[in-house]
Amino acid sequence: MWADFEKEITDGTTTYKLWRSAGKPNVEYPRAENDRYYLHAEVNGRLLPLGMTEWFLIDRCGFDDAVVKLYGGKEARQQYFNRLRDSGNEAGITTALDTERKEIELCGSDPACQTQYIRKLLDGHVSAYLASNADGGKSFPDFIGALIMDDLARCSELSAVYKSLRAKEREEFVAREAAKAKEYADSENEKLEQTVSDAVQIIKSGGILDNKKVVYYETPNCGKSCSLINYLMRRYNVKVPLRTQGWIETRLTGVRIENGESKELWYRRTKNGRGSQLFFQCMNDLIHTVTA
Repeated sequence: MWADFEKEITDGTTTYKLWRSAGKPNVEYPRAENDRYYLHAEVNGRLLPLGMTEWFLIDRCGFDDAVVKLYGGKEARQQYFNRLRDSGNEAGITTALDTERKEIELCGSDPACQTQYIRKLLDGHVSAYLASNADGGKSFPDFIGALIMDDLARCSELSAVYKSLRAKEREEFVAREAAKAKEYADSENEKLEQTVSDAVQIIKSGGILDNKKVVYYETPNCGKSCSLINYLMRRYNVKVPLRTQGWIETRLTGVRIENGESKELWYRRTKNGRGSQLFFQCMNDLIHTVTA
């Protein structure tokens, strides 16, 4: 990318040259003019992304020092603002936050403080890379840490190992989840078969058939729910108009079967609602098909 030099910072021991993109700002809604571009640190001839704007860097660097200077510590700060909230002093809260922001900017703009913060941040990346190098790529190979150690070639080797191990883990995870899904689907389908067997017995010998909800799995990851009688109609290829299917699904609660015919039914009534005119015909078709 095209980059603009931002500034150089040092604490007397470590020095960082900071750059930013010369193109379109990274932050769409910046909180300040220095909150528009992410910073990069020049390390071993490359630009290392810090993942923060200058505004954020100042905020992170200056907050702790400002809190100690203004309140004596974070716990004291919390107590101070609790007292202002309890007293209903909204103006006092606003004034305190404004004072705090000014002190944060003052403390956080110190080049030495910024240098130490970035060094601590980058030390974490170095530790991650060294750990990956030590375990041969089992843990994440941090390229930022490798850049700081000037060991990018070795990091590429570790990255290949790491990706291979993660791919194997994903394959094993997918296989385990597929096996669990199949086991569950098979179990549910077994329950369904028992429910169907009991229903067929009622249809053949007579009795009350409850139109309970059933779940069936066509594939391990595709469970579907419908009413028992609608399911039996489909399994035995009994043609049922869509409107009647909807009535069976949402209204019908049960039917009494006697001497090979449906004699009585129960359904949920609604205002101005009535029973299905075609249900008995469809139900009798199902009874005759099952008994045949």
